[in-house]
Amino acid sequence: MSIEKASIIPFLNRFFHWFSVGIGTSVMSLMMLSKGSGVDTLGLITALYSIFIVIFEFPSGIISDIVGQKTVYQFSLIIAIVGYTIVFFSNSIVTLFVGFAMYGVSRAFSSGSIEALFINKYIKDHGKESLHKFLSILNAGEILGLSMGALTGGVIPMVWEKYFPGQNRYNGNLTAQILILFLIFICTLLVVKEPADTTKTNKRLSKYVKESLRTVANSRKIILLIFGTMIWGFCFNAIELYWQPKMSWILKGETKTWIFGVINSGYFLASLVGVGIINLILRKKSDKPNVLLFLGRIITGVLIIVLSFQARLFSFASIYLLLFMVNGMLSIPEGTVLNSVIPDEKRSSLLSLSSLMMQFGGIIGSLAYSLLVGIIKISGIWILSGIVFGLSSCIFLRIKKEE
Repeated sequence: MSIEKASIIPFLNRFFHWFSVGIGTSVMSLMMLSKGSGVDTLGLITALYSIFIVIFEFPSGIISDIVGQKTVYQFSLIIAIVGYTIVFFSNSIVTLFVGFAMYGVSRAFSSGSIEALFINKYIKDHGKESLHKFLSILNAGEILGLSMGALTGGVIPMVWEKYFPGQNRYNGNLTAQILILFLIFICTLLVVKEPADTTKTNKRLSKYVKESLRTVANSRKIILLIFGTMIWGFCFNAIELYWQPKMSWILKGETKTWIFGVINSGYFLASLVGVGIINLILRKKSDKPNVLLFLGRIITGVLIIVLSFQARLFSFASIYLLLFMVNGMLSIPEGTVLNSVIPDEKRSSLLSLSSLMMQFGGIIGSLAYSLLVGIIKISGIWILSGIVFGLSSCIFLRIKKEE
């Protein structure tokens, strides 16, 4: 089977999965406010959601390796549908907490499950030499799904309000998400095949945790790559937290909200362009992903620092989109290197561990920035993040030396 044919189902799965996520991102805060939250409790709901992801991230990956990635992914879809349904009928902060807690559990269980199944099957059929091409296709599906979903999610409330004027205008987004996830569940059940020789085990969970952690402890490459992921969470959380306040300062207000939407959509498209560019580069230098990551992290760190000095809309937007284009480029070689050193039978658990450490990096960043932003302002936070991210390029030189 050719690479293109082998990629059709994985691409469609990633596209529609993230399309459903994107439908909610454009109106998430507004939807929560209409369902029983106040402005002062928005952060609490988001924090609870993140906490549940952190709690279940690593265990979900281990369970996925034990009972099967397809089974765990389908379980995550059911939990998400239940969570969205609770939010659909919510009119209080309590039901919002319950709904978003379930959604957090779902996000944890979906992380690294079906993706690991797709990657394992691809490596078995095509080897690791062209893995970067396959990961590029998965990444493109995610980015396109998020971008199209975000645009669709902004239109749905207006259409829903027109045809169902007596209902909450954001129920249309929730209905669309529930229907899409249900269709993904059915298609996964019928179309996605878990290999007959898939690596399942009857080992106790505690023993499997120890084995997975021992795998990490015995591989300096995996330790360095996961540490690099944590640094990404730490540094890019500074951009995600403060780009909107910085934009508001540049625009001298928040009245032109359409500009925020255009730049947000541009972020996804810029990432997709980055994926395309790195594919062209890797065709000629597929054996040098470490060098690309070393140079890419330095360039990204410099761009973050440059962004901190921008005071005009055009220059800010240009640097911001260039930054995320380069970030999109880095995601492919980094994913290729990580998946190349992870044992197949531990793929779900270690991908989940990597995702968990990225969440921890973001949490550490949030706490640190909250303490520092009053002292060094947003520009200072970004300069600090740029320096840290640039220095993290040394990680990939260390990996290169061990090859």
